[in-house]
Amino acid sequence: MNMFGRKYYINPETLRFEERNLTLKKQLRNSLVLGSGLLILALVMRVGYEQYAKSPRLVYYENINNELRSEYKILNKSIQLDEMRLAELERRDDRFYRSIFGIEPLAPSIREAGTGGSPRYSALQSISNPDMIIDVSIKLDKVSNKARIQSASFEDIEELAERNLKLLACKPSIQPISPEDRYWMTSTFGYRTDPFNKRRTFHRGIDLAGPYGLDIYATGEGVVISAEYNTHGYGREVVIDHGFGYKSRYAHLQKINVEKGDKVKRGQVIGKLGSTGRSTGPHLHYEIHFNRKSINPLYCFYEDITPREFKIISDRAAQP
Repeated sequence: MNMFGRKYYINPETLRFEERNLTLKKQLRNSLVLGSGLLILALVMRVGYEQYAKSPRLVYYENINNELRSEYKILNKSIQLDEMRLAELERRDDRFYRSIFGIEPLAPSIREAGTGGSPRYSALQSISNPDMIIDVSIKLDKVSNKARIQSASFEDIEELAERNLKLLACKPSIQPISPEDRYWMTSTFGYRTDPFNKRRTFHRGIDLAGPYGLDIYATGEGVVISAEYNTHGYGREVVIDHGFGYKSRYAHLQKINVEKGDKVKRGQVIGKLGSTGRSTGPHLHYEIHFNRKSINPLYCFYEDITPREFKIISDRAAQP
């Protein structure tokens, strides 16, 4: 009989309950059995707790995971918006910006270059749940590569725009005499009868007659490469190199206002109308050369330029 951890038995001689004294060996064995039972019970309770109740650490990591998933959704939407904006830039680039400068649209194969798979994504396979990370990485790489290509396209366009602005400033495009001044054309570009030898010869420019001393203007920005008396019939002349293959000549001048090496602006006064050299009267012989070939200066005039607009150009050129 066991009462409160003690064992009793009936003594046959006295017929009383007497406490049984266990040996040390039996006591140790009983203690081990009891301890093992308690340990097993604790383990069962721990497994059951972990199975049906979440630990604080697990709750913490689940919260972190949920936050990351929310941030992923936000990032994914942001990438989609960037892709839409980039697609609109590409559309404008091909249809408007590049067409203005006569450039062919970028081929889709160029715009999509470098946006395929990459061996580096395989390194992400070792992490837990890699699909989400790989998906974001691929999208970011695709947007980054497209943005890089689009940036290079804009750089090309900017370079062409700057070159065209420089060309517009340099190309001879106004009359060498102000529309306010009284002048008239006495000879056109092309074949004519030479006034001195009466032979049919090619006239490489146009002749604009007027009173002595009229201001003669540079018709485009450039550098003076000749400002002297030409002994081959042109008399006092100024020759300007405008770059981009353009040169202009202003001959038979009465006076030269610039020197060789000077940088001149469109509308700047470079001399006075005269009759030096092989000339029959006061006039300006005006030539334009493009890539070493003479072209008709009339093709380069802004015919609709008003006297007021011409004066604005001249005033700007006179400013330091």
